[in-house]
Amino acid sequence: MSKQGKNGRVEFLRFIFALGILFFHIHKRFAVDGNISIGIKGIYFFNHGYIGVEFFFLVSGYLLAASAFAKRAVSTELIGTETAQMMWKKIKNVFPYHLFAIILTIIVNAYFLENTVKGRISYVVDSWASVFFLQVFGFDSTWVNKLTWYLDVWLMVTFIFWYFLRRHYEAFVKIVCPLLALFVLGYMAHEYNSLAGIDGWTGHFYKCFLRGMSEMALGCSAYSLTRQLNKIEFTKAGKTILAIVELVCYLLVFGYAVTGVDPKYSFPTLFIMMIGLILTFSNVNPCHQVFDKPVFGWCGKMSLLIYLNQFYSIRLVQSLLPNISFPAKVLGCTVVTLIGAYVCDVVVTFFNKKKPLTTLMIKN
Repeated sequence: MSKQGKNGRVEFLRFIFALGILFFHIHKRFAVDGNISIGIKGIYFFNHGYIGVEFFFLVSGYLLAASAFAKRAVSTELIGTETAQMMWKKIKNVFPYHLFAIILTIIVNAYFLENTVKGRISYVVDSWASVFFLQVFGFDSTWVNKLTWYLDVWLMVTFIFWYFLRRHYEAFVKIVCPLLALFVLGYMAHEYNSLAGIDGWTGHFYKCFLRGMSEMALGCSAYSLTRQLNKIEFTKAGKTILAIVELVCYLLVFGYAVTGVDPKYSFPTLFIMMIGLILTFSNVNPCHQVFDKPVFGWCGKMSLLIYLNQFYSIRLVQSLLPNISFPAKVLGCTVVTLIGAYVCDVVVTFFNKKKPLTTLMIKN
């Protein structure tokens, strides 16, 4: 583990999966006539790259359970206050990055999707729920940056799970979470045949809520299983075998991301990813110290910024350079997204450090 307490391999994988999600959305936006082959039979350009979001949710559930377990000796008498403070901290940490990306997305979308001043103003006003992580509740509002659904659901599920993790950790993680995940994923497999998709309305909430909740529940269970695995003393040969299993798990996941297999296989792919994540967090891999470098922590941070800043980047390339080749579009979207992610980091870091609005409005 790094000095910051982060697992370098997990952070690196988050970065890789964030790029996979970017490539999936590029593919989805420009592949008008079906899957885009990369020249190898049966291999397509990240047509199932959405599977990277599943990794984010598994990691989120894992870290949430780890955080609750670390506080197990702390009294839960003021659980309401504790939960409110935790949620405020999470929102405060992520909101500036989200705000930067969504403002640019609103501006770009309003300009290119609407032709009149009235239409553009209406688009901006109708984006209110997206700005404040409320779109996932079903409000009649424009879902400007659909990528924020991950943040919406992550915050919602964290709010729900925290009480049970703190008050009933053992039963919740070892009984409720695995059963909840299996029942919900089974329902989704039966009704939707795929993990993909976010805005299908179930009658009570969007499909994406079920997707995120079940996967964070799996992540909570993964933490418990990792703790059990860490109690076992493996030989050098045992660690090598598990390292190979870990690698194979991720190769299978990436294989799913770039092949044209039936989306129903997203469900077994999710369980394979969970096994890989358990092995990654357990650090039984003899090469894990290779990733114990600050650069991999930076990769993890950039994964969120790449995730949030890709929609307006894709829209810009689509609108300004409609006639270039698909490889050029991929390069253009990737470069603009990386530049946007970098600028986002610089701007938010400046505001966090200088706090100009706080200085203007609040006395020291």
